[in-house]
Amino acid sequence: MKVHVHYFGLIRTQLHRKEEDIEVPAKTLVINLLVKLSDMYGEWFRREVLNNGDESLAEGMAITINGIALVQMGGIKAQLTEGDQVMLLPFFAGGG
Repeated sequence: MKVHVHYFGLIRTQLHRKEEDIEVPAKTLVINLLVKLSDMYGEWFRREVLNNGDESLAEGMAITINGIALVQMGGIKAQLTEGDQVMLLPFFAGGG
C-alpha cells in the first residue's frame, strides 16, 4: 500500500523535497514507516525523528496522520492505511 509523506522544516531542507509516496506493507505501523525512512535517508534522519532505540519520537518531532495528531491515534504504534497523509513536523523556534 502507499502512504503520502509530507516533510517540513529541516527534514524538507535536507531532503530537497516537500513530499513523496512511500510503499509499505499492509498493516504497517507508524514506527515501521519511520524506520523505513531512516534506512532510506540515513542516520541524520533517524536522529531527527526517533529517540535512541527507535522506541519513541525524538524530542521536538510531531506527526499527524490525515490531520490528526499522532498522540491521539495511539502514538508510534498507530496502524497506517492505504492513502494516509503523514506529516512530519519538527518543532522550530521563531518569532520576533
